[in-house]
Amino acid sequence: MEQIVRQQLLDRAAALFREVGVRLPHEEQLAAALDCTPTEFRQVFGSKEMLLCAVTEHNLARQRQEHAELFANLDTPAECLVGLLRYDMNELRQAPHYDYHIMRTQFPRAWQLIDEHLHTYARPLLVRLLQGGIDQGQFRASLDASLIAHIILAQFSLVLNEQLFPPDELDLSLIYHNIFTPYVRGLCTPAGLHAVATHFERF
Repeated sequence: MEQIVRQQLLDRAAALFREVGVRLPHEEQLAAALDCTPTEFRQVFGSKEMLLCAVTEHNLARQRQEHAELFANLDTPAECLVGLLRYDMNELRQAPHYDYHIMRTQFPRAWQLIDEHLHTYARPLLVRLLQGGIDQGQFRASLDASLIAHIILAQFSLVLNEQLFPPDELDLSLIYHNIFTPYVRGLCTPAGLHAVATHFERF
């Protein structure tokens, strides 16, 4: 029961951070939003940063589960890659004020969770999808799957660079779209482009 209540609180905290970002709410506001006293908040979560760490872990677990559900309905590695990128773009669109740069500078433990996720989960996943697409003739045979995965993650870091793309002034999901759509198209063979054509239309 306690675990269920905690998960519900994390869902509410995640929704709040998506709506207003991680910078604005202080611990008293977070406690009020979660219908608990500041003392209860500290007993359950410890601090704002520890809550943000718990929410980040919660979000990453949700994303991995939703990725598995997404891939179960797609037929080819190329479709899975485009579906994954579209999923990530929608995540950015749904949280336009998330303040990733604030996480990186002010809440390093929470940011470390994202960084570890990118390198231990996202990178191997990208390599697997890219290599599968190369083997099946959907991506160009001359490509190095490991190198392309590294480039894709570097491009994602570029999207989150607040000095190049200030999130208060620009829609990061639009930046993401304009970086990744032409890049991934360029990886595809004619057969790969045919396989993902309808997915790009929804991108």
